[in-house]
Amino acid sequence: MTIATPHASAPRKRSRHVRLALLGAAAFSLAACRDEEVPSAAFPTLDACLEAAAGPGTWVTEESCEQGFGEALEAHVETAPRYDDEALCEAEHGGECMVEERPGGGGSVFLPLMAGYLLGNMLGGRGTRAQPFYGRSGGGFATPGGTFLNRARGSTTLSPNAFSAGPSTRTAAPMTRSSVARTGGFGAARTGSGARGFGG
Repeated sequence: MTIATPHASAPRKRSRHVRLALLGAAAFSLAACRDEEVPSAAFPTLDACLEAAAGPGTWVTEESCEQGFGEALEAHVETAPRYDDEALCEAEHGGECMVEERPGGGGSVFLPLMAGYLLGNMLGGRGTRAQPFYGRSGGGFATPGGTFLNRARGSTTLSPNAFSAGPSTRTAAPMTRSSVARTGGFGAARTGSGARGFGG
């Protein structure tokens, strides 16, 4: 008696169909992720944002510029990187730093000036969100929440997570030379592990 056996190529055909289906699902997932990103723009100053708002074909408005700048200033006060030494602050951020006296005789700390702010147009009519950003000793800029920027001015699309606030530093121990050497400095740990960067 002859027993029929499956054709040798059948398993390969099914396997090929499975691979194609998986590739299609992966492409769909990537497209969905991109669809969730929001229009975003970086500005070195409020005036630069207002200038962009006055131009044609932009989602940025005078109101969003001013609201975003105010939000970035509030975040700066709460989450700006703080150091125990002015020279260390200046070396880490490539520019002038300001002194801040801590209440209750807590001494002085030093924090960089804002290099600009990142503005995002949230989905679903949720308005805009903003974060300050600062220069980095290794080049580029970063927000306290860990979003890396190649330039201080440009536009792109970013995940809404790019506008997450960083941890509060107002009462935390300031960074020292030893802690900077150990962690790599401001932005190194977060921006080095998958954070989005942009220019343009």
